[in-house]
Formats: sequence, structure tokens, C-alpha cells
Amino acid sequence: MPLRRKLIILSIFLLFSTIKAQSVVTQESYDKRFTPQEIGLPDNMPYVKSIIWGKEGVFRKLNIGPETRIEELKLRRKMLKHHQWIGILTLAGLAYQYDVGKKLYDGDDSDYWDKHYDRHKAMGYFTYATYMTGASLSIFAPPARKYDNNFSSIKFHRTMAILHFSAMMAQPFLAKAAVADGKRYNELMDAHLKAGTVAFFALSLDALGITFFK
Repeated sequence: MPLRRKLIILSIFLLFSTIKAQSVVTQESYDKRFTPQEIGLPDNMPYVKSIIWGKEGVFRKLNIGPETRIEELKLRRKMLKHHQWIGILTLAGLAYQYDVGKKLYDGDDSDYWDKHYDRHKAMGYFTYATYMTGASLSIFAPPARKYDNNFSSIKFHRTMAILHFSAMMAQPFLAKAAVADGKRYNELMDAHLKAGTVAFFALSLDALGITFFK
């Protein structure tokens, strides 16, 4: 089976499995049927989240965000829903981009290069923009009601996010450096392809983890 067809099938499977999966917000035990009178900040808030939303966080000092924790949790739910859907869109774009990019790298067909290089470049801008948009929604969302120290799909998601975020950050810089430095073109483009491979498969595993891990 051609690689492109495999990638398309994988993306479709991940799309529907992620849609059917229990949402990240639900796993964080946010329940609309029960609204406690007061909810404090979680004790074991992730470091980055504490810088933004902690008691002395940037958003607190600038008075950015909802006035109550209840409203913060509602905002978090909305932001993470958008984060999930944008992630699905990004994964579908990466599947196409990875397939075309690998053929451009491995092949020597000038006609294929002429027809697909601009598409690959445009899709690169698109997936980078959607990925960073989705990542921003997750990073800047208010903190969860609580954070579990045990292994869970959320912890797996954070671990995989380090991989695909780093790879997505590196990709455009490696491609730009390869074009600018002709002597190291092959070396830098090889690194660019490897970064794209890490980004695509790490994001795919991330989606599978959210789907099947509890």
C-alpha cells in the first residue's frame, strides 16, 4: 500500500477515534451538574501554568481573565475543546505535508518537484500556524481543578507535547537555514525531514494516547 494512502487512512482513523474519545476536560472531572461554592487553585499546578495563572502569576497581576474560578473552568473547557479540534486539523495537514516532503527529499523527479514544492511549503505555513494556535490555547488556558500525579492520558499528552512542540519549532528554522547555507543543504534538509517525522508520529501517538489511555 502506498505511503500516502497509509497516512491518509491513519489520519482518518485518528480523526474518528479522537472524536469518539472521552474529552480531556471530562477526564479532569469538570462536572456541570455540581458547582461548589468555592474552588481554589490546585496545589500541584504545572510550572508553566503557575507562571501564568498562579497566585502571583502574570495574568493575576495584569487582571486578565474571569473573576472567579468557576468562570475560569468554563473558559478552560471552551479553550481545550478548540485545542482538540485544531489538533485534529493540524494532524491531517501534517499527514499530507510529511508524505509530500518525503517524496521531495527522496525523489529526483523534476516534474513532481515543480508541482508539489509550493504546495508543501504552503502546507508547512498552514500546519505551523494551526499547531501554534492550538498549543497557545492549551498553554494559556486557566489551570484545571486538580492535577493527578498518577500516570494518565493527560500526563502522556504533556510528555508527547514536548516532543512534537520541539519538532514543530525546529522545522521552519532548519528549512530556512538549508536554503541559506548551500554547503550544508543536504545535512540541514535531512534534519528538517527528521524533525517532520518526529512531529507527525509524536502527534499521532498523542492522539492515540488521549483516545485509549485513562
